[in-house]
Amino acid sequence: MKRMMVLMALLCAFDAFSATPECSPPTDPAYQGPLFDSMAQTDQFLDGESAIKTAQANGVTGIALFARVHRKANGKSLVQKLAREYPNFIILGAPKLFDMRYDLDSSFIDDVLTGVAERRYAFVGEILYTHGDKIGGEETSSGERYIDPMRPGTAKLINGLKNKSVPVMMHWEVYDWVRDWPKFDQLYGEFPDQIFVWPHLGFGSADKVAIVLAAHKNVWATLSKKELTNANLSDDEKSGEIGPPVVDQCDVLQPEWKDLMIRFQDRLLFATDAHKEGRWKQYEAIVNRWRVILGQLPPDVAKAIAYQNASRLYAK
Repeated sequence: MKRMMVLMALLCAFDAFSATPECSPPTDPAYQGPLFDSMAQTDQFLDGESAIKTAQANGVTGIALFARVHRKANGKSLVQKLAREYPNFIILGAPKLFDMRYDLDSSFIDDVLTGVAERRYAFVGEILYTHGDKIGGEETSSGERYIDPMRPGTAKLINGLKNKSVPVMMHWEVYDWVRDWPKFDQLYGEFPDQIFVWPHLGFGSADKVAIVLAAHKNVWATLSKKELTNANLSDDEKSGEIGPPVVDQCDVLQPEWKDLMIRFQDRLLFATDAHKEGRWKQYEAIVNRWRVILGQLPPDVAKAIAYQNASRLYAK
């Protein structure tokens, strides 16, 4: 028994040693300026008052917020209530629907266009065009939620937003690049005056992100979740197509990502994508981590990504 305990202790010590990152932490001071959270969402289970106070306490000057709507939860009432109570802090977006497939629902399009016309929605919250099943999330028969951007609904929505200056968040992940990039390339080109926001840079590599941003100046992107080591996809093959995080294990900004952030500094956005309760609870840690990342950029680039681009995008 004693030998077994010693062996277990040695194994634990080896695991701890092997898990030590072979890198050094950043030497640049963390960014200390204001932040605008360009993408956050919630269902009805959030303690909204506490969440807003946490954001404000961590130097966040505003949030682009939208509701999550699916069969088990609906955050519309909470988000609308928070927007009324914090009108100078929350930019309200059209709700995110989880159950659309193949094309946008007519009821969704009508709600968005009505909300925009009534000046309730300042942007269109995340539409799930290509969203692979996540570990611990809902499993679908196809392994993904998929909306074809070339079907009529998307063009109807974008045409309805003409001259409205309303950004549209289109979530598509790069794991099926051959299928999806040609379609989004065509869509972005057909509507050059419409600003599209690409959440999480599609979880792509710096090379793939550069292809998209270089091809279309009307595409902006959030950096949310690109500090994470993976996109949490349940399918190993899809996961293999996902790009690496923007930082190493010690939060040092990778050279290719630093170059990309400098190159496209006018269209990249800090965002937390706080959504479920677990990520909202990590809000302070997420903000602090991104302050470390932003601190490794030239000061003018850090400011642009941290809040200035969002101020232009949402006219705040």
